[in-house]
Amino acid sequence: MTTYKARDAQFDFAPRPGRILQRELDEHSISQAQLAARTGLSTKHINLVIKGTAPLSPDVAVTLEQVLGTPAETWLRLETAYQTHQARAERRDALAGFVGWASDFPRQILIERNVIDAADKGPQVAEKLLQFFGVASPAAYDKTWLEPQASYKRSQLHTIDADLTALWIRLSELHSSALVENAPEFDSEKLRSAAHAIPKLTVKEIDTAFLEAQALLLDAGVVLVFVPEIPNTRISGVSRWISGTPMIAVTSRYKSLDGLWFTILHEIAHVLLHPKRSTFVDDGFKADDNADAQEVAANKFAETHLIPPAYKKLLQAATTPAQIVSLAETLGVAPSVVAGQWAFLTSTWGGPIAKLRAKVDLAESLS
Repeated sequence: MTTYKARDAQFDFAPRPGRILQRELDEHSISQAQLAARTGLSTKHINLVIKGTAPLSPDVAVTLEQVLGTPAETWLRLETAYQTHQARAERRDALAGFVGWASDFPRQILIERNVIDAADKGPQVAEKLLQFFGVASPAAYDKTWLEPQASYKRSQLHTIDADLTALWIRLSELHSSALVENAPEFDSEKLRSAAHAIPKLTVKEIDTAFLEAQALLLDAGVVLVFVPEIPNTRISGVSRWISGTPMIAVTSRYKSLDGLWFTILHEIAHVLLHPKRSTFVDDGFKADDNADAQEVAANKFAETHLIPPAYKKLLQAATTPAQIVSLAETLGVAPSVVAGQWAFLTSTWGGPIAKLRAKVDLAESLS
């Protein structure tokens, strides 16, 4: 028999098993009718196998092994390689039809986030996007990544790009995958303790503080990661359960120290208070969340952890930067955190107190 190895299936051509079978018959001067008589198979079935109309089944492979001496495994490798080659050809045709769908994603962002290469074109882009999202078609992408967004918290002030939101969430999943895989079992009591400890971290340099917060949450079985925002997603954070492990991802959307810590505590609240809702996407604490009871609860959780209720009157009474700094020293938190809560409470986002709100860029700090 002509030598053919299974690894040849990696090339652009995979011979039809029937073609190899016909060559075998020709070499042994055996007709299709004679092979049918020897195998007990019908002449029609032999002819269909040779033409490739009928697959070369394991039963036929074992029978050919008995009659021709060629191992059944060889026939089956040929058949598998051929069927795989045909399926890939069909897949390439299908991908050509997905190019329009893929073009909805901004090409430069895909390149910058290493989803595709700069040289990728048309079907290659569609194929890599589908692989990135772990789906087989645009329809599967819609069902897996877009339909669930109906339950996400969305901005009430801006139009959100759902495709880019899905892209950012998937990047967050991939960025956290190694930590999720090795995370200990989720412990709600440890997470509550971590939430109480986090405000004290705000006085530290942001790179050190963020890493310490990661460690605190990981000890509670929660993965915290930073993934830079994608334009037009308007996301400040997300909480999402992945294979039984809570994942919190944050951006530096507002580039404010108080906004970052508020977001982290807000997402912790969702993990603790609303575990049955698998994903929350948050666009920041300045949005009007009063229509969503779960968002109200998460906001309240973050507020009371940053500024305990017993100090709320002092916060309301503050009118100068010095008073804000004094309250921050009393609480053991950064003045930026107190200034941010004061701004939120008074709806005053400018002026001397607002200048206490420190700017941070995690992308730069963690680089």
